[in-house]
This record gives sequence, structure tokens and C-alpha cells, in this order.
Amino acid sequence: MSTERKNPRKQSYAKVILDGDLPAYIRDLSPDGFKVYSPVPLPYDQGSVISCRIIPSDQEDHPFEVEGEIRWNRQDSNGNEILGVKISSYSDQDSETLFARLNERFSQN
Repeated sequence: MSTERKNPRKQSYAKVILDGDLPAYIRDLSPDGFKVYSPVPLPYDQGSVISCRIIPSDQEDHPFEVEGEIRWNRQDSNGNEILGVKISSYSDQDSETLFARLNERFSQN
């Protein structure tokens, strides 16, 4: 498997609620997806589709929703569950704009 990415990933931070009730965090972000970190196991397999309510750490942006496909899942050395999520749809145009703004903000770091 190639480790080269089409889009660079940027370090970021936002809270995310998965499927309405599972809290986690976004720490890496690219124009078409993100990594989700959780200190507890998550009930998702590769190929699962999830809804994500993203809550940016910047208070200027309000929470927004996307739907994504789990591309992979694993645990890191600290036991955190990590999911690779590719965005499949935005709940509305505003959500797409807010995600792009979040990605842009962290790409400047």
C-alpha cells in the first residue's frame, strides 16, 4: 500500500459527534476527509457510512454536519481508536463552506 497521498493532511482540532451520540475528535484534515480519534472503541467497520456533527474549536464557526465513509480503522500505541473518514456528502452548502474554511485555517499552520 502506498503511503503517498493525493492531498496533504494538516494538523487540526475539532470535536465531532458520530451518529448523534458518540463523541470523538478530529485531528487531521484534508480537503476530502479527516481522521477521527476516540479514547473508546467505536462500533464501525471499513465501509460503514456515518453521520458526523463537527464542532469547530473556533467559536466563530458554528457546528455543521457531513456524512462520510470509513476508509480504515485501527488503534494507535496509546489505545485510541482512529478512523479514516472520506466525506461522501454535506448536509447543505453552508456545511461544505464551513468544512473548507476549517481545512483552510489549519492548512496555514
